[in-house]
Amino acid sequence: MAGDKRSVSWTRAALAVAGIVVLLWVLATGRPPRSTMLLHEIYNLGHIPLFGLIALLALSASRALFPGLSSRPFSHYLIAFVSVAWISLVSEVMQVGVAGRQAEVQDAVHNLIGAICFLAIWSAFDTRLWTSDTRAPRGLLVGAALFALFVSFWSLFELAWLYGMRAAAFPVLVDFDGRWQKPFLLSPRAVVSQVPAPAAWQQKAGETVAEIRFPQERWPGVTIREPYPDWTGYSAFRMQVYSERKDPVPLTLRIEDINSTHEYKDGFNRTIAIQHGHNEVSVPLADTLQSSGGRVMDLSQISQLTLFTSRPEDPFRLYMSDVWLE
Repeated sequence: MAGDKRSVSWTRAALAVAGIVVLLWVLATGRPPRSTMLLHEIYNLGHIPLFGLIALLALSASRALFPGLSSRPFSHYLIAFVSVAWISLVSEVMQVGVAGRQAEVQDAVHNLIGAICFLAIWSAFDTRLWTSDTRAPRGLLVGAALFALFVSFWSLFELAWLYGMRAAAFPVLVDFDGRWQKPFLLSPRAVVSQVPAPAAWQQKAGETVAEIRFPQERWPGVTIREPYPDWTGYSAFRMQVYSERKDPVPLTLRIEDINSTHEYKDGFNRTIAIQHGHNEVSVPLADTLQSSGGRVMDLSQISQLTLFTSRPEDPFRLYMSDVWLE
């Protein structure tokens, strides 16, 4: 056949392989500029278009290296997919034991989704595979691939919506009853639940508040990661807390900015004695301009706030309403 007489195009194959190497280098060296949930999700989902492009380059390399398969054009797509699957497997295995990296099944799935969808869309316009009267199947193929991509990126759309809700709620920093709050709330050493306000908390009668149970463990508390970051233009940090205990309990407020480390002194810390009954807590933001170690805090880039206590003598619970700036 005429296709069997075609010679191997080493230049085209070399260019395709070089493109694959460059994309893999981007994968190996790329890092989100900051460790935020949104950037982390974008980075994870970036595997889909990246391996989609690798699949198309592998398709080009296959056609350049195996011109004799021109009579069976689908074989090139199969070779491209198998190549991507192999590259994906190797790239994940190579991350095992590497500091700062880890092999993830989710990444491997994203890699294969990208390869399948990009190859499917490309094949729909490949005249080697279709005749002129196959417009409908080709349209279904493109539609299915685009739908699969949309579903794969849905988590990114949803997360962007949550960030939008966080911005809309500002100057409320914490809304324990809001659906948007859940991804930003961490409580590994405390239990947070929504309950009706205690009957004695008259200021919140009939409202839903957060019940935070502090177990008898070391440093129990709750962390709000990525609160709305820009606190400039506000004068005070405010929250309402209710305690059923007769004796006061210490509750430490910790505020961190984007430059904070995990060291205790590299953030603003203030311990507040929560009295029996209703507590109106107000902390002037002017006080938070310096960390406990003396470093100047950046109130335009607040990254995290935490409410915790030291190991309590016995478990206790507090009730909290919204946390906001004033």
